Amino acid sequence: MTTVLEGRPKGFTATAIASVSLEPPLVLVCANRHGRSHPIVAAAEHFCVNLLTQAQEPLAHAFAHPSDEDPFANVAYRAGSTGSPVLAGALAYLDCTLAEEYVAGTHAIFVGCVVECGGTAGEPLGYFGGGYANFGVRVE
Repeated sequence: MTTVLEGRPKGFTATAIASVSLEPPLVLVCANRHGRSHPIVAAAEHFCVNLLTQAQEPLAHAFAHPSDEDPFANVAYRAGSTGSPVLAGALAYLDCTLAEEYVAGTHAIFVGCVVECGGTAGEPLGYFGGGYANFGVRVE
């Protein structure tokens, strides 16, 4: 998931996303309230869920493990309707405004209202059992 705060792009790897509603189009993303993504998304009030391909596993890893290197230095992107980065080569994206935030134990549930979306064909990057996975699916 990506966003922009104070003019700088920010990115995080989310492991829990789900569709909430078709009308209005809503999705949810779970984030640890003690992690680095929570305060940034809460303050930005918008985010983009970028569903990555198998080939983008290194990018998912770069966003999941903060380092001194900016993961945006290694990927092309454009600003979506909300200003959040839409990553080049992503299988699909959901650009959202923050509609609600709920506290659930150690995590926050961000509910986003989808204002722009798109996609392409490819093999989605999965995550299961603590690691990246290939579920043998190709989206056309």
